[in-house]
Amino acid sequence: MKQPDSLSSTFKRRVLSAGANAELLWLRDAVLRYAGFEVFTTSNQKDIVGEVQAGRCDILLLCHSLDEGFRHDVAKQFRESRPTGRIVSITNDKVSEIPPYLDALVYGIEGPEALIAALNGKEMPDKAA
Repeated sequence: MKQPDSLSSTFKRRVLSAGANAELLWLRDAVLRYAGFEVFTTSNQKDIVGEVQAGRCDILLLCHSLDEGFRHDVAKQFRESRPTGRIVSITNDKVSEIPPYLDALVYGIEGPEALIAALNGKEMPDKAA
């Protein structure tokens, strides 16, 4: 099956996908792998910190299901180990502004295209206006 062009440009960028909801993590993992990302998915906070400290990921994807304090701390560690890495958070909660430690914030309702665009550092066409 041929992947859509909008998804195929992500091949072999490694994402650390972290969250507390196993079902959402599993679904997100499948979407990201289909889009061509290499994905390490975990809900274990020790594994998240270990992966960040090892510096093996290009992109840190944090789910709102993780504690805000933990998200902030792990994002800071990620930025120190991967200054050019990308930090994206996915949420269902309305926020007035993107926290300064994030490169992008995606609402779960926006769907996989918005998530993939955010991971790639691109805005969705309807958001760019």
